[in-house]
Amino acid sequence: MKKQLTKSIRKIVYLSVLIVSFISCDDLPVDTKGELAAEQFYSSVADIESGTLGVYSVLLDKLFANSENYCHFWAADDRTAVTGSNKTFYLEFDQMVPLATNAWQTNGWNQLWEIIGAANTFLDNEEQMRSFVEGEDLELLERSLGEVHYLRGLIYFELVRTWGTVPLITSQADITGQEPLATFDAIYALIIDDLKYAKNNLGPTSVNGTYRANKWWAQSLLANVYLTSAGFPLKKTENYALAAAEAKQVIDNGPYDLEEEYGGIMGKRENNLSENGNTEAIIAFPAFVPLDGWSAGNYQAEAILFGDKVVEKTFYAEFPEGVRKDFTFDNVGGVIQYSKEKFGEQDFGSVNKDINYLRYPELLLIYAEAQIRATGNNSDSSALTALNAVRERADLLPLTSATWEDVVWEKAWELAGEWTRWYDIIRTETLDEVNAIRSSEEPAQLSSSPTLTESFPWSPIPANDVNINPNLAK
Repeated sequence: MKKQLTKSIRKIVYLSVLIVSFISCDDLPVDTKGELAAEQFYSSVADIESGTLGVYSVLLDKLFANSENYCHFWAADDRTAVTGSNKTFYLEFDQMVPLATNAWQTNGWNQLWEIIGAANTFLDNEEQMRSFVEGEDLELLERSLGEVHYLRGLIYFELVRTWGTVPLITSQADITGQEPLATFDAIYALIIDDLKYAKNNLGPTSVNGTYRANKWWAQSLLANVYLTSAGFPLKKTENYALAAAEAKQVIDNGPYDLEEEYGGIMGKRENNLSENGNTEAIIAFPAFVPLDGWSAGNYQAEAILFGDKVVEKTFYAEFPEGVRKDFTFDNVGGVIQYSKEKFGEQDFGSVNKDINYLRYPELLLIYAEAQIRATGNNSDSSALTALNAVRERADLLPLTSATWEDVVWEKAWELAGEWTRWYDIIRTETLDEVNAIRSSEEPAQLSSSPTLTESFPWSPIPANDVNINPNLAK
């Protein structure tokens, strides 16, 4: 891990050259050889903007663009792995026996820490940057700090939901490579502080690039963080009310709405944020081929093309019939796959489809669940309004009463094959329930039926890192 963190200052500058033409409209001078020390680099207003873009650059450098980095999603019930070939890395999670030597999962771990390192490098130089900015440039600095705090909060949220307790590194100074694991409390406290800072220092629209964070991104993510921290393992149930409050502010005041037709939500270039083609994408990442090496740029479509991701039989059978089911799945020779209509074609030549990380219907369902849990009222009118908006687009009858479990299942169906299901299973402590209804006809059967503990269901920290730093052992 130390290697990943200490090299980040070089990559932050190098990749900012690549990202600047895509995520920003400015031509900025950068140190393309990555040889400048941070103290030398952060010495002008142009460096502030270039340094900010450098943190974004690692996000686009394959992190959210390849299914290899997200093997843990295969532990959920909305997908299952096929056996044989190179699918073993997914199969480990699908069968609930993930290994610390899983090379693909290690890729994601390394890249997440690269972003943490880049963000910390930028934030370490806040005092130096404040020493030379004034007037209008101060506004740029505050916005840049807000963006980087948002990015660090986002990445620690990915880390803690996937690997559980991890080191809490907030500065690149004095890194030893022997950092201990932090508590869940401490990690979530940093995430919340980062996102609050971002919410308070970012404006309502993205500046100098479509895919750059704004206030609504930070506030929507903060709502999700509060919802998650209210469940397992922290169980800070008072955070349900906070989740509902943050989500409601975005719902009432943000620029988002449900697309009338499912064909308008994702899977096509014309649905991208950059095309102004989507009213419900809150947080999205551009799938940009030149920044993604050999892969095509959108892991969701890629996973379909390669046969990485098929649908569990019970999940498909329980999925409500109607237009949403037809949109979500394809039956290919008797094998249920996620549809190209939802996730898009994969052609390796001109792929440029957004990767949707958080959509407006998810925010509606975050609010509905949080409001029901916070009030204890299954007939709360505002919660039902949010829930029924999602159901009505699916041509389902509106509900006059709903439990939080009803909302979680609605979320599973609305966001099938996307980012949320495994994390929802963990925080709601429903793993036993989900495993109990797994079909006996699945090619991949569970090797064990573990229950949630402090050590499971988290992905194992990569073995090589534990060998270097025994403090990472759990």
